[in-house]
Amino acid sequence: MSWSVNASGKIADVRGKLSEQFKCPLAEKPAGLADDGERKTVEMIRDSVDQCLSTFSADRNVNVSAFGHMGFANYETKEGGYQEVTVSIKPGS
Repeated sequence: MSWSVNASGKIADVRGKLSEQFKCPLAEKPAGLADDGERKTVEMIRDSVDQCLSTFSADRNVNVSAFGHMGFANYETKEGGYQEVTVSIKPGS
């Protein structure tokens, strides 16, 4: 269970690209993520990235990447669940 999004360019373009890309992991089951906790994490990342982008001037270039996955210490029993998430938002050139 993993997901990723990334986009570069002017703020409006990046927001549009990310909006489209976030639709995939957040699609209704079974097309999207199966785990409700992981789905909530992706929603929170989407909203946090959008909030961060609102601090940049509209004419600024930006590079955004976000990805994550969920795993289990014991996959067969689904015990020991965990998530790893990485988010990067950098001014572009």
